[in-house]
Amino acid sequence: MTEKGSSGNRVERRGERVIKTFASRMGFVREQGIYEKLKGTGLVPTMLSAQDGVIETQYEEGRNFYEVFQEAGADPEKQAACFELFFSWYRRYREATNISIGTTSFRDFVLQGEKLLCLDLEHCCPGSAEEDIARIACEIALYPKGYTAAGIASAKLFICVGANFLNWQPETLAKAVPPAAKEVEDRYGLKNHPGMALYMAAYFTTAGAVLAGGQSSRMHQDKRQMEVDGRTMLEASTALIAAMPQRMISISADDSAEFPGFEVIRDERADVGPLEGITRCLQASRQPWTLFLTCDMPLLTDKLLRLFLSYPKEDADACMFESEGRLQTFPLLLRTENAVRAMTEAAALDERKVQDAIGKRLKIKVIKAEDFQSFAPRMLWNVNTPEDYKEITE
Repeated sequence: MTEKGSSGNRVERRGERVIKTFASRMGFVREQGIYEKLKGTGLVPTMLSAQDGVIETQYEEGRNFYEVFQEAGADPEKQAACFELFFSWYRRYREATNISIGTTSFRDFVLQGEKLLCLDLEHCCPGSAEEDIARIACEIALYPKGYTAAGIASAKLFICVGANFLNWQPETLAKAVPPAAKEVEDRYGLKNHPGMALYMAAYFTTAGAVLAGGQSSRMHQDKRQMEVDGRTMLEASTALIAAMPQRMISISADDSAEFPGFEVIRDERADVGPLEGITRCLQASRQPWTLFLTCDMPLLTDKLLRLFLSYPKEDADACMFESEGRLQTFPLLLRTENAVRAMTEAAALDERKVQDAIGKRLKIKVIKAEDFQSFAPRMLWNVNTPEDYKEITE
C-alpha cells in the first residue's frame, strides 16, 4: 500500500519495511538527521537505510494511539494514563532533538504494550516545547467539531499531567495557545473562537488554591464536609481547580488532613484569618497567576469561573467580582509576582482584611458579575451559618 503525505512524500510498505520517498532533498536530509539523533532511543522505528532521497525503516505493528485515547472516553484516570505515555515519550524526544514535533498528533503514534512510537517525523521543525504542547492541547479541545465541555476538560487534564513532566515557561505557553487554536480551527474548517482560546491560556497558566483553614465557628461543624447536591462543599471547590497545572489546599497550622492530588499548604500562624493562607499559597505558587476559592461557595459554576479567568486583565494585579454593588472577595485572581510581595507585607503588619490589604497595594480589575448572562447572585454566596445552608439546600 502506498500513501502520499501532505508534503508530497510517498510512503509504501514492503513486507517488514516501510519505504519513504521524499519530494525534496531538504526534507530527506532533515528527516534523516532526526532519525540519527533518535537512533537507539526506542522512540521511533529503526532506520534501516537512507540514500538517494529514500529512507527505509522497520515496519512496526501497534495500536493507533489516537484510537487508544478515544477509547479512554471521559474517564480521567484512563485519559491521564494516555497523557503520561505521551509526555514520557515527548520529554525524551526533546532531550534527544531539541526541536518541535510540529503538527504531529496522536494519530501519528502507535502503542506497543507500554511503549510509544512516532511513525511520522516529517512535520518536525525548529520550535519550542510550549508551541507543541499548546497545539496538541487545542487539538484535544477542538477535534472533531469544535469546543465541547468534554474536550476542554481533556485539554485541561493534558496540561495538568504535562506539568509533572516538563518545566515549560507558563507565559510562553499562554502566548502560544491563541495562535495554536486558530491553526487547529482553520485546519478542520471550524469557526474561530478567540474567547475560548484566551480562557484555555489563562487556565493553563494559573495555580488554583482552595482556602479551607477556617474554624467554621458560625456553622458549629466542619462545613468542608457538609453536602450540597450530593458532594461536599470542599469537593465542589476543588473540582473547579482539579486540572490546573498547580493545585493547592490551604489549611490551618494544626490540621493534619491530607488531600491526594493537591499540595497542602499549612498556615504558619494560627487564627489570623484568610490572609495567612493567601500569603502562604502565593509564596508556593509556580504560575504567573494564582486563583483563590473558598471551601464554602458550592454554587460557583465552572462557566462563571471560565468567564472570570478569561476576562481582559490589562495591567491589573488582582481581579475581583462586583455583585449587587458590593465588591466580592472571592473568587480572587492575583498576579503572583506582584501579589506575593504585597500580601507578605500585609501579613507582616498583621493586617486581617483581605480587601483592604489588596486595595492598598495592588491595582484591581473589578468585573461586574451581572454583565454575564445567566449569572445569579447565589453563585457567589458563602455558606457560613446553618441558616445559609438550609436556604441553599431546600
